[in-house]
Order: sequence, then structure tokens, then C-alpha cells
Amino acid sequence: MKKINRIILADADLISHFITAGEAENIHLIFPNNAIYMLDKVHAELQNWKSANVGFIISDLLQKKRIKLMDFPEDDEEIKREYFWIKGMQFKGDGESACLAVARYNKNILASSNLRDIKSYCVMHKIDYLTTMDFLCVALTTGVFDKARCDTFLNKVLIAGGKLPVKGMKEYTCRNIDFI
Repeated sequence: MKKINRIILADADLISHFITAGEAENIHLIFPNNAIYMLDKVHAELQNWKSANVGFIISDLLQKKRIKLMDFPEDDEEIKREYFWIKGMQFKGDGESACLAVARYNKNILASSNLRDIKSYCVMHKIDYLTTMDFLCVALTTGVFDKARCDTFLNKVLIAGGKLPVKGMKEYTCRNIDFI
């Protein structure tokens, strides 16, 4: 079966991990055959992030086309209805709700590290998803990052208060990602 190069739709938590770790400039290298997009609602969330330089980094990523900006499809009633349902009934934020709704109906790959909030929805609606750890696993196995760089990434995010499941790659078992 031929795999198509599907869009990766990144949520704010995943992008913020890469910014915090100082690796935002390299996010596009990990899945070189898949464009990484950020919805305008995620962009708005990131502009209000606690770190002042996030806006500048995001602007740079967009200018260099490391990440591409996508407008939320306001004219698609099905996606809009789903977005409001997720936001209202599941109490998710703007960006996360938008990413879930768009990924579901556009068959995008969701990139988010908030498994507690996204996993059951993704499983129920057969949405493929990637986490920060998946990005690190692929970066490690493809040689984009080495183990020390992955561990430094994890350390920086954890020190900054980010949530990740392990402190080092040796503690983590990578999952098989067969959809990309």
C-alpha cells in the first residue's frame, strides 16, 4: 500500500516543547515528507504563551516555512460543529478543539503531547496522532538527533515545567508508527 504524505497538524504543546528545547528550527527535519501545519487558533494560543520570545520564534518558523499556517475552515459546517462540540462538551481549549475537529474530518495526523486530552477521541475517531516522544523517537532512529540531543531536549522541557513521560530516552519504549 502506498503511503501518502499527509499533513501533520501541530498543537501548541508540541510546538512549545520544541521551542523550549531550542529545537524549533529543526522540527521540520524529523518528518521531511510531511508538511507541518499550525491552525490559526493554535497560533493565537502561542502568541499568549508565558515565554515572551515564543511569538518571535513562531514568526521565524512561519517565514522560513518550517511550519505553515492554516486558517480554521470557518465555512465547513461539519468541522465547525465538531469544534464547538469538543470545546463545549469536552472542555478543551481553542487550539486543541480546532486541531481535533480538523484532523478528524481532513484525515490529518494530529501532533500533540496531551494524551490525556486527545487519545480517547483519536482512538474513537481513528485519527492518527504523534506525540513529542514520537518525534524524538523518529529523530533518533533516522539520525536527525542522537541520544544525547534527545536527552538534552527532554531535560530542557522538564526543567521548564513541561510534561513528558520520561527523563531520558533509555527509559522510553518507542511505539511503532506505521501510518507515516
